[in-house]
Amino acid sequence: MSLLSFKKKETISANKFLNIRDIQGNFLYTIDNKVIAYLKIYTKNCKLMSKDEQVGHGRNLTKNFAAELKPFKLFFTNRPIDLAKNQDYQLSLIEKENDSFRYNLLEQRNASFNSLATRGRAVESEIYFMIWEENNDYAEDNLLKRLNEVKMKFANVGYKTEILSEKLIIQLVNSFNNSEDIYLEDANYLEGPLVVNI
Repeated sequence: MSLLSFKKKETISANKFLNIRDIQGNFLYTIDNKVIAYLKIYTKNCKLMSKDEQVGHGRNLTKNFAAELKPFKLFFTNRPIDLAKNQDYQLSLIEKENDSFRYNLLEQRNASFNSLATRGRAVESEIYFMIWEENNDYAEDNLLKRLNEVKMKFANVGYKTEILSEKLIIQLVNSFNNSEDIYLEDANYLEGPLVVNI
């Protein structure tokens, strides 16, 4: 009798593993009968604010969202970005520069971009506001209404937001599951299949 017992590996589809039934329009439909909608919140560097401005900003956010009683999730992620175009631009500036002081500054900036690119630290922070409902006849309308209300709350505090379309939801799912992959801003994600590295 063997001490080791081998279990046959169960093959599971990416959709089942991710609990995704479909993605259409502004919605992700789950296998467990939920409809999910996302709002992308464009980041703001609050470190550029004074301490008093930061406190006021926090109070304004709290005041705008005090009445938000339904469940939601904030999803934070870092997306790798491609610095190649920026590096090419820096090199073109270096080639044209005659002043030695400016040349050295440009060299230092280019070296920092190269360091970010080679160490894999060239990332852009992304924040997503996620809401969901049980799938029924009114779920999509309710979610869009709520997202537009939340969008206004963020606008009141100076944040730019965007309701995710089908293409952007697919990019989000893909970036979550393939975090080492850089996606192109103009990539056509509706053409090819969703690829998941497990």
